[in-house]
Amino acid sequence: MADKNDNRYGSAASTDKSSNLNNLFNVKITPPSSEEDGEQIQQNDLTIFGADASMLGETLRGRPAGYKPRRSSDSSVKSEVPKKKLKGTFSGVLVPTCENMWGVLIFLRFFYVVGNAGVGQACLAVVLSFIVAFCTTSCLSAIASSGGVVSEGGPYHMLSRSLGPYAGASVGITYYLGFALLGVLESVGAIDALVMAAPTLSTVPAYHQIFGGSLVLILNFVVWGGINIVTKLGVVFVVVVALTILMFYVGIFVSPQTEAAELAGVTGLSASTLGDNLGPSYDPGVRFGTVLAIIFPCFTGILSGANRADVLRNPQKSIRNGTFGAITISLFMYLSFMFFWGAVATSDYLKHGPPLGDAAHRRLSGVNNDEAGAIVGQIVWPHRIPAYVGIFISSVSQALQCFTVAPRLLQSISADNLLPILKPLSTLNRKGEPARALVITAILAIALSMIGDLDLIAPLLTMCFLVCYMFMNISCLMLTLLKTPTWRPAGIFRRRFRLWYIISSFVGVVASLAVMIIVSVYWTIGVLVLAALLYLYLDWVGAEAEWGSGLDGLRYNFALTALQGLQEKVHKRINWRPQVLVLYPVGNGCNSSENDNDGATAGTHDLLRFYGQMRKGRGMCVASAIVLDGDDKRVIAEKKRVAEVMAKESIQGFADVVVAPSFGEGASYAVQLAGIGGLRPNSVMLEWPSNWRRRSEEAREFVRLLQFATNTNKAVMCVKNLAYMPVGERAIPMNGTIDVWWMIHDGGFLLLCAHFLKQHKIWRGCQVRVLLVMEHADEEATATAKANLTKLLSNHRLLDGVIIEVVVLHDDAMIEPYTYDWTMKVTNRVDDLAASDMPFKRQNTLPTSLDDLFDGVLPVKTSAKAVGLPHHPSVEERRAAPVLRAFDEDLEWTSESDLLSNVHKKIEERRSYMDRLAQVNAFSSNSQSGNSTLKVPQTISGSNRRGSTVVHPNSARPYMRMNAIIAERSKDSALVMMNMPDIWSTESEKDCASYMAYCDCLTKSLDRVLLLHSTGLEVFTRF
Repeated sequence: MADKNDNRYGSAASTDKSSNLNNLFNVKITPPSSEEDGEQIQQNDLTIFGADASMLGETLRGRPAGYKPRRSSDSSVKSEVPKKKLKGTFSGVLVPTCENMWGVLIFLRFFYVVGNAGVGQACLAVVLSFIVAFCTTSCLSAIASSGGVVSEGGPYHMLSRSLGPYAGASVGITYYLGFALLGVLESVGAIDALVMAAPTLSTVPAYHQIFGGSLVLILNFVVWGGINIVTKLGVVFVVVVALTILMFYVGIFVSPQTEAAELAGVTGLSASTLGDNLGPSYDPGVRFGTVLAIIFPCFTGILSGANRADVLRNPQKSIRNGTFGAITISLFMYLSFMFFWGAVATSDYLKHGPPLGDAAHRRLSGVNNDEAGAIVGQIVWPHRIPAYVGIFISSVSQALQCFTVAPRLLQSISADNLLPILKPLSTLNRKGEPARALVITAILAIALSMIGDLDLIAPLLTMCFLVCYMFMNISCLMLTLLKTPTWRPAGIFRRRFRLWYIISSFVGVVASLAVMIIVSVYWTIGVLVLAALLYLYLDWVGAEAEWGSGLDGLRYNFALTALQGLQEKVHKRINWRPQVLVLYPVGNGCNSSENDNDGATAGTHDLLRFYGQMRKGRGMCVASAIVLDGDDKRVIAEKKRVAEVMAKESIQGFADVVVAPSFGEGASYAVQLAGIGGLRPNSVMLEWPSNWRRRSEEAREFVRLLQFATNTNKAVMCVKNLAYMPVGERAIPMNGTIDVWWMIHDGGFLLLCAHFLKQHKIWRGCQVRVLLVMEHADEEATATAKANLTKLLSNHRLLDGVIIEVVVLHDDAMIEPYTYDWTMKVTNRVDDLAASDMPFKRQNTLPTSLDDLFDGVLPVKTSAKAVGLPHHPSVEERRAAPVLRAFDEDLEWTSESDLLSNVHKKIEERRSYMDRLAQVNAFSSNSQSGNSTLKVPQTISGSNRRGSTVVHPNSARPYMRMNAIIAERSKDSALVMMNMPDIWSTESEKDCASYMAYCDCLTKSLDRVLLLHSTGLEVFTRF
């Protein structure tokens, strides 16, 4: 029975799981039948970068196993690329790497290098080049072991994914040019060897250009046959190259072979000759940078293994072992050549050869074909003709490797779709070869072969490769320091290996840059400028990439550190700038009735466009569209559209979409959640609702939103009559005046916003007029206020040519909503500044209240208690104070006069409550101090006038008279800016409607209005 149960829950369950997996992934899962099979399954285990993970991902997307997307629109292209035969370390990495490094320069320029630089500096040039190659190989091995280069496009893929698409592509193009130049260099070197074997060919005019271009064309036809042909020829070629090198070694050991050679300066291996050649003996015009430019191309084949990662059996192991093996073998071989050449002949012979050449025809390197051919002919053994053939084959072999890699590199860059002009080159032919990229490479190589000079080509390709190597080391260093989660090379989690990656990458960067500068400062600047121009061009015309980069991690670390160090109070204390949260509805809640294709109203984004005219504040913007009736597709489309509007209007910030049942609820979500840490919006921009009278709940929702924004210490900007604002299709330059009505408080905020608007081209032609509204002021007070404000604006370099007018009121009731709690607001602001650590000075700050325009009223660094003022409730206490209801919520209200009369009533109730609260606090303070005499404090209002709580029939008339004063002066203004009063009550719909009615009353008959309200805690400083 037990066996049956085991059978039931063991084998049967296992069978069911296998069956389910078979059905899900369309693969047959069977246990390994042997240890060999088990090892094979382990090797093919799923990895985050591997091909099996790609197959699993395609299956989970609903695609069958083995699915491959079409890579060409050509109907003749087969859906499946033939399976490639995988290669090991020797044939896949070591051989092609050695082929790429062992080129024509070894045979035709090493003796010249020793003759000029001496054995010591020649070996130094080899070691410097080796250091660069070794550090870059270490970086390459780390990338391979991390998995990022395997089957993903070689080193270009790593560069583009670590440095970012545009930086990676610009360096990748430079790297591609380096390979094309290396192929050209080897082709020109092959022609030199051919002319040595057949001197009569040198009589052909421009033989380097003619024969070099023809050889380039032939080699590209060979590459057209596929990488397998090149690989098969490579094994043969490397044997020929090895034999040629052996011929040189044997020849050096048996020299001098003839009496003529001995007379010319070939001494044979001699310690005395080696001693004489240890130091440099440079010809005029030759220096250490010249010989270094000749040596370094002999180490430029180290990325051959990475370029063939997709045909390697075990890329991680093969790339590491094969590349390190190749550069180590090359190092000892190059050093041995330097010592042997320095010990076998005099420096004059090594530089100029036997006395048969014309010095006037010597090249930059000081050796021409006749001289080089004579040296080779007198040194090699057994005969010079096989040596010439070997040099020719060596050059052809390396050129083939270059012309094999370069088109694949160009195709990888094209496949990323960063440049529309390169997109056609991403197509592969039916054999899986980049045919179109090969054609472009052939054309470019033929054009470069017209240079026809080894010594001019070598510095160019040296710079191109060094740029690539330097940025490879930079990317490895950056990924290691940033601890990127996807960067997992072998041993990265152990300290000594991590330290090794950091040190080797840093040394690689420094060594690469040092070699570039030593070779040529001008070429260094030129190639870096070329890479920078490529980056700017790609950034200008390039398409958006679908991947991140290691630079994202760098930006993330910088941003995180900045956010942690950025405190919210900094925005209030110094260098304040508006960081605006723009809120507007999308859907049924919009005021406009015309809808566009995606359901958004035609004028929905006009509020965001208006903010774009204030972007000179250089602050952050968060545009939050409140979607009232949208699904997921609608949300995605709206967010994309908001981002497009921001980009078109050059607005710096972020686009966001909030889904909510009502605008007020969604806006409250955005106000609470927008931003992070110290990078939160400090201002909110809204559109003043135009139909609040028809929708009774809209007034309450809007006023409560204003109150909520104020409670969260955010300034408020309300745009009224947005349909008349010059935005979108109506965006034409405005003329006239921008009238700033300064009602008691919020002056600094008004002036700063006016300054931001004035910087935009739409409002640049307008003149700013500031109208100071004062109560019962005499001529001396008005003159003082006007003079002080003029001086302050001049000191702050704000609003040049501003017109300042003073409007004196003789009826306190006209601006009663602005003055009833002003004493308390002044006290709170003074206490807040006194508690801060910033030594603000009045002359260094923009005025916030009219009192700031008069000296000696309330010293900034003196608290309210120190000047004899009673302690008044804080802003939080005032906001939390209960407000008595004067009307039942069910009471009908339709009259404008009724609403305005309610304003006076609610203010009187509020004033009475705040005065009683102040008396209680004063009594408490006196009791604690032991003073039995009760000192009745001054009232909290800004006026000594006391009114009854009874609503007078004519209580709305003062507000209408205030509107008449405003309309008389600003009716024809281009824009009117005005501060809003504090909200006195939000308990009932009538209270909220009363606030709306008061603001509407003041702005009646005005076309374009911007209403503002600050928190009272901002400090607008100058430096």
